[in-house]
Amino acid sequence: MAYSTRIVFIVEFEQGGNAKAKYGDKLLINLSKDLTLLKGKGFSQSNFTYMRKLYLVFPKCETLSHQLTWSHYFELLKCEDKLEMQL
Repeated sequence: MAYSTRIVFIVEFEQGGNAKAKYGDKLLINLSKDLTLLKGKGFSQSNFTYMRKLYLVFPKCETLSHQLTWSHYFELLKCEDKLEMQL
């Protein structure tokens, strides 16, 4: 599973490498609306939130298991404890 270049762009460029955008930017809301209009389904704010969290927890995509699906990662990302999240 490779990271979407969109998520890397969001975190590294739009957020300046920070975990979140500046307060009040509504970055994920606006990106979600724009990309849904341009590309269709799959760009919900919640999807972006979880994809961003996945990138922040596992910045090197080589550390992810290619045997797991997005649904597996989605469930792992719900964990609050990083030890529970480890693969």
